[in-house]
Amino acid sequence: AVVSTQSTGAIDCAYEHFMSEKELNKTRSQVQRCYSLLKRTELKNFHLHLSNLPETSALYKSFLDKTAGFEGMYLTRFAGSIFEQFPAEDLVYLTPDSPHPLTEISLTSVYVIGGFVDDNIKRNTSLDRCLVEGVRTARLPIQEHYEIGNHKQCVLTINQVFEVLLMVHNGMEWAEALDGILPKRKAYLP
Repeated sequence: AVVSTQSTGAIDCAYEHFMSEKELNKTRSQVQRCYSLLKRTELKNFHLHLSNLPETSALYKSFLDKTAGFEGMYLTRFAGSIFEQFPAEDLVYLTPDSPHPLTEISLTSVYVIGGFVDDNIKRNTSLDRCLVEGVRTARLPIQEHYEIGNHKQCVLTINQVFEVLLMVHNGMEWAEALDGILPKRKAYLP
């Protein structure tokens, strides 16, 4: 794993229309966990963005209602698309549907996590969007380190993906980071 001195992560909240109220609440909770991880870690140069989060959205309203101090959090929130905020060549959209494994964390890239919980796993949702926008995609290298029985084993929560990124950014190897995050109940075999 390549260790950089600065990295940027973003959670793309553009998927509200795919989610039930229960899934929206889970999304909010997982984003909160990402922020908590960032506050607890020793990283001083990892910044988090929330994109596609206008004040009129149900997810934004859920943050205001259920997250104390949301407006004072040290993160960047913007209403517009992640694709409008950064050049396409700087974006790496993380999706379990990508054929490309992420092998390193780069100083110049913005790592985007799709900000949605889909209990029924709607395949290719973010991948299709990225293909239209011409944005690179990658997946965590789970298949390179574990025997995978089905696609569902490659789908992690927002905070699990974020935590793996933080761990690798801190110099941990992919296998060690994944081993610490992957739920044992899903029976991942090295």
